[in-house]
Amino acid sequence: MNNAYEIPNLRFSLPAGEDIARRRFISVNSSSEGVIATAAGSAIGVSMNQAADGEVLEIADGIVMVEAGAAITAGAGIEVGTNGKAVTNTSGIGIGIALTGAASAGNVVAVKMLNTSVTNGVDAPLVQTFVYTAADLDAGADITDDIIGVVPAGYAATVTDAQVISTGAAAGIDAENTSVVLLEVGSTKIAEVTFDADNNFPAAGVAETITLIPAAAELEAGSVLLLTVTNGATVNLPVFMVQITLTLTPAV
Repeated sequence: MNNAYEIPNLRFSLPAGEDIARRRFISVNSSSEGVIATAAGSAIGVSMNQAADGEVLEIADGIVMVEAGAAITAGAGIEVGTNGKAVTNTSGIGIGIALTGAASAGNVVAVKMLNTSVTNGVDAPLVQTFVYTAADLDAGADITDDIIGVVPAGYAATVTDAQVISTGAAAGIDAENTSVVLLEVGSTKIAEVTFDADNNFPAAGVAETITLIPAAAELEAGSVLLLTVTNGATVNLPVFMVQITLTLTPAV
């Protein structure tokens, strides 16, 4: 079952520089025309319509639907394959992560495109952001090992930033009743922050950094990031978000 949908982050158009089918990775040529991306190369987005040479080509990036050139496993890194189709990243520029799998060539796969540069080459780090939204927690309520995200197959990751972003006012935090926000992989701490009488929980619309533990921030493919929030008996937290930013590099 396909549980992902196309969610374009940016939709734009270019004149087609050749006949182009729908759902193919697209790059741009020296004449500012959209063309089918070269296998293992970079891409600016995916074709949303079929266009003949010279016609208007609609292009989108973000979460896009692409025709698979071979079987793909959900969570795998993606590169451009033959004729602009999606294939598992092996030696080319990693341009995205598969949100759904493809049983065989010709199937359609949902891909979250990542920021890449043709000049950076295969080893250029890709940026991935995970955002977890926590419910409004009643006094004393905790979160234990909720999953935030997983490092995709074929990539190593480095956690570069972690933030708590509040949507309201917290109550009941003091020296005796603290709120501890902890990020882990298994039992290994990745980042942690404690809110108490001296360190206030962020106000609505404000972000607070979760202090990283550098020695633990290097993650292997398949590492699952977990969130635990431990609150004192009087601590009452509003709806808040935890945002984690990682850089991804192809695993050796």
